[in-house]
Amino acid sequence: MLSSTRLYTVILGIFIICVLLFTGFNYYFFEKEIQSAIYTTTVAESKKKLSSTVDSAVDMAKFEQEIFVHMAKKEVKNEVENAWAVANSIYLFCKSRGCSRKDMVSLIKRALSKVQFLDGKGYVFIDSVKGNVILNPIYPQFEGKNVWNWRDLKGTYVHRKFEEVALYSPSGGGYVSYYWYLPGTKHADLNISFVKYFKPLNWIIGANFPLSYVEERVKKHVLKTLTPFNVFIIDLNQHRISQFNFLKGVNLNGLRNGILIEYQNKIYYVKYFPEWNWIVGSYVTGNDLLQAVYYLKSQFLTKVNTALGVSSIFVALIVVAASLGLYRTNRELVETVSFLRKRERELRSLSRRLKLTAFKDDITGLPNRKKFLDDVNTLRTSRNLHFALVNIRNFRDINELFGYEEGNAILREFGRELRRVVKRKDSYCTVYRVRGDKFGVLGCDFNDAGFIDLIQRIIRNLEVKDFTVGDISFRLDVVAGISKNPDEFLIESEIAEEEAKNRGVDLYVFDEELKEKFKNLEKNVRIATEIKKALEEDRVIPYFQPIVELSTLKPVKYESLIRIVKSDGTLLNPGDFLPVAKKISIYRRLSRAVLEKAFRIAAEKGVNISVNLSAEDIAGSSMVDWIVAAIKHYEITERVCFEVVETEAFSDIKSLESFYFKIKELGSSLAIDDFGSGYSNYEYLATVKPDFIKIDGSLITKVVTSREIEKLVSHIVQFAKDLEIKTVAEFVSSEEILNKVKEIGVDYGQGFYLGKPSPEIPD
Repeated sequence: MLSSTRLYTVILGIFIICVLLFTGFNYYFFEKEIQSAIYTTTVAESKKKLSSTVDSAVDMAKFEQEIFVHMAKKEVKNEVENAWAVANSIYLFCKSRGCSRKDMVSLIKRALSKVQFLDGKGYVFIDSVKGNVILNPIYPQFEGKNVWNWRDLKGTYVHRKFEEVALYSPSGGGYVSYYWYLPGTKHADLNISFVKYFKPLNWIIGANFPLSYVEERVKKHVLKTLTPFNVFIIDLNQHRISQFNFLKGVNLNGLRNGILIEYQNKIYYVKYFPEWNWIVGSYVTGNDLLQAVYYLKSQFLTKVNTALGVSSIFVALIVVAASLGLYRTNRELVETVSFLRKRERELRSLSRRLKLTAFKDDITGLPNRKKFLDDVNTLRTSRNLHFALVNIRNFRDINELFGYEEGNAILREFGRELRRVVKRKDSYCTVYRVRGDKFGVLGCDFNDAGFIDLIQRIIRNLEVKDFTVGDISFRLDVVAGISKNPDEFLIESEIAEEEAKNRGVDLYVFDEELKEKFKNLEKNVRIATEIKKALEEDRVIPYFQPIVELSTLKPVKYESLIRIVKSDGTLLNPGDFLPVAKKISIYRRLSRAVLEKAFRIAAEKGVNISVNLSAEDIAGSSMVDWIVAAIKHYEITERVCFEVVETEAFSDIKSLESFYFKIKELGSSLAIDDFGSGYSNYEYLATVKPDFIKIDGSLITKVVTSREIEKLVSHIVQFAKDLEIKTVAEFVSSEEILNKVKEIGVDYGQGFYLGKPSPEIPD
């Protein structure tokens, strides 16, 4: 048997080995777990911070856009007032000297033609009330032309709008907005004009600027302010998404709600904002993450290592005194576990504080948009929710008057007052600052009438509240929009709020009428998605409709018509997808896709074809060069007729002339499509003499039933014959119409009675 001393030594040795193994295991296990927890927490919080940073950047951009637009509009108005004063001074001077009207006009044009403002983006123009262009320094080719029937890209008669505002506004002037291309480009933009009536010469004097000027200023200012926070903006009006490697394979539709992307040692948060066609993002590098992890780990693990080191010292003491060692080791282990639990609580507290920061508006201290979305997502299934978007209607004027700092102070005071009033009326409602001067009230467990009554009482309370800046006291004009649909709270309430402004009321509830507008927006989004998918999956195809010589009733050529085959095999209506394609700047890609196929089929079949071009196509040098190269490649230069819609053709006569001269050299022909629907300007027909005029179908369908329309069509045909231009009747849908257009003397016909569009050209 072992002696008691030896037995004690063996037991003590085994005990020491077990304690050392246990201590080493704890050190290794806890350090690994702690490092993993610290890294996971740091990454998660960094991702939340990126999302909050992007949302803040966009809120800042939207707020600044409102300010810059207001300032630009004010400057445009001042420039018009100055131009009016200059024109009036010259008029009075010339009148006193007996100058001729021609000299007077020349002096005024010379004085105003060089006026530029807003960094050269704004200019002064003059039209006569009857629509003749007197001065247009950006589009001098329009001078001397009549623009009474000129429509912008959305179909608005721009000059008629000028006249309505300038002649009938109580102040003798006002603002007009219209959509047109930026000078020297084919990028469509909203132009904002101020016009004023100049009675002495019966003129309308105006000035304008493109909204993209404001967007560019906003972008530069936001980037200048937020670049230190790794914020970036991708302007899709200037760049393609495919140019950025970390976004390859990403769908724009998927970016609308924001996504996180890990790419090449960086974590990106990016979000798409269709109102600007921007992608806004922020990022954190792997080095930044490692530094954050290292800093937290160095603080945290130093104490843990110290604690574990102390444990090791006590293990050594156990070797000396086993009896005391057992007691002290257990005590130190308890302290270590307690310490680790304390650090875990601190990490949880830090996470909660970071979350509170991410959910808090920096200016007002109220919950922000991110918190609102989180609350709605949490409450939507268990509570009856209503939401009101509350807006300070006259805040832009106040911000312009007092400046940003005072403006922010007013927002803070308004937010406090709104929250105080809401809580006094109903403690179960929550107040948010959504963005800019727009606040939100989320109500739980209300019926419709109860919530509407609550918001009306809140508005009344806010509008009698006096706000003070310095010695100036004033009241705010408050307007609100209400939505009852948690799935679309923000969109519906904003649409309702805008409707309240348009109707001049304090409050409007999103209803069936507004729902139709919203459905149209949704429909356009779906169509845009379908167009992009169709391009990616090669589902854009040409259909061919015969154009028949009326004397023989035999096809002489086929018009290529663009069609999109949906994923279910049915066709998308061109009347639906073409306007959307032009709005999202994808029309040129569609045009190329269908033209390429039409050219190839014409070459293979050996037939004459007619293809449609837009004003955007013929005005873009790259597109024209591509068209010329394509018809040369397929050797069909003499078998192609290019059709341009009348209203688009004559809106940019210089581009049309240039295009016509190029294709005539190659032996191709030109047709003016839908003639009679727009300008019907015979002067232009003499300037750019097309080979064909296609008489608009709206006239042809009435040629049998209306004597006046018959006379008009006969006049067009006779005028065309005098200029040796061939005529084509569109929409020939019956034998009666066919006989009538033949009787009038039309050369060719096209319509369902003569042949329907088909994906195949008969052999």
